[in-house]
Amino acid sequence: MSVNPAQLAGAFPEAAIVACIRDALAMAHDSQRLLRSHAASACEPEVDSLVVVEVMCAIEQLLSVVLPTDFVPRGGYEDVEECVNDLVSQTREVWVELTEIREVNHV
Repeated sequence: MSVNPAQLAGAFPEAAIVACIRDALAMAHDSQRLLRSHAASACEPEVDSLVVVEVMCAIEQLLSVVLPTDFVPRGGYEDVEECVNDLVSQTREVWVELTEIREVNHV
């Protein structure tokens, strides 16, 4: 699923972004399960920062935008829901900024 850049002036595609994040997290989880032969330690976050970067790349591809690198929290997220909620919120902020810029510039 992708969002046409012309749609950036429309409503924030939250459902598409949530689906994108969950799909990217599932793919990363499957990859990490194959790479790690040991169980995750209690000290490791459920979603580490490298996985967050992969998820951000998926969002960028979906929306044809570049997200700020400061989206990635040090150490990652303690759980999937925290990750999904935070990335949706931050992506919405970028979306609003871009739509405001386009409206001002009549693009």
